[in-house]
Amino acid sequence: MTAPQPVDLIVLCGFLGSGKTTLLVDFLHQDQLQDTAVIINEAGETGIDGMLVAEGENDLEMTLLANGCVCCSLRSSLIMTVTELLEAERPEGAPPIRRIVLETSGLSRPGPILASLADPEFTQRGLRVSVVTTFDAELGALRQEQFDEAAAQIAAAQRIVFTKIDKVNQQHLAVQVAQAQLLNPLAEVLCDADRQALVRKAFVAPAVDEPNLTEMAVKALTATTLSRTHARIHVLRGVAMPDISWDALSCWLDDLAGCCGEKLLRVKALVHVTDCEDPILIQGVGTTYSMPRRMTRLRTTSDVLVVITRDITSDEIVRQLTSATVKLYALAAPAGDSNNERQSSLSFTSKKGSHVLN
Repeated sequence: MTAPQPVDLIVLCGFLGSGKTTLLVDFLHQDQLQDTAVIINEAGETGIDGMLVAEGENDLEMTLLANGCVCCSLRSSLIMTVTELLEAERPEGAPPIRRIVLETSGLSRPGPILASLADPEFTQRGLRVSVVTTFDAELGALRQEQFDEAAAQIAAAQRIVFTKIDKVNQQHLAVQVAQAQLLNPLAEVLCDADRQALVRKAFVAPAVDEPNLTEMAVKALTATTLSRTHARIHVLRGVAMPDISWDALSCWLDDLAGCCGEKLLRVKALVHVTDCEDPILIQGVGTTYSMPRRMTRLRTTSDVLVVITRDITSDEIVRQLTSATVKLYALAAPAGDSNNERQSSLSFTSKKGSHVLN
């Protein structure tokens, strides 16, 4: 049976006023987007953002989901809309849909959205979901009045796109970029001064076949100032016990989700289990985990497990979990803690060569 052609669904997030719609409109002004469909979600009854997008959408397939949020009240409508886009007959001469851009409302949290799209039927149809989050360079992203939603959006992102770059100086921008990288060391950060280049890069689907976990681990495990970026955000590393089985690891992941609840923002891991000769890729946003994947083309000699939480520390999690299958540590280990330093030494072998982190 021939595998279906992939369809990339890009979930475009960002808090109110962070420049999501402007970024999308700029993208839709480009040529050769006949294989792209757009879904706009607005919390209110009047779809103002939808009107702005429609003005320049170049005859693309566009659907407005208004008067609710796709992370809660409109979840079933989202599933129905994506299904219809995948099944609909295309106009004569039009290419099949290969990309869907979902612009969420500024109050949406990506976790429930990804849970809605985690249906195995979508996976069988080749749907590949990624999250792109806009980051307001002028005002920052974690202001008190928007903290919970913005933290969830940033932590979920595979790609963080800076907006309003022209309104700040280079020193201010560098501070904001550093904060974004530390809040989510798993994400690619885009802050190109060339607007056209920024827009193009923002909507290229992140690579999913072979994640560059070496660079991810380098950023995460060497970010010794993470604990100082924000008192409420915690980036943790996990160390699985030797010879762990998939059943034991999956039970620990479920326990982690149950323990943290909405405080769990992101999980990404590449782990060896006794049941499989290849390393297993695990990704989670909120309490929703994607289907685990065997990484047959990626060789590693050690594991990587990164957890991002809000308002709950590694010590608090450990006290609540009954299983010691995985040990959790804050990435910023106390100076002189030889055990933490030893635990954080990881080595990798990939097509790009060997890498050792100490």
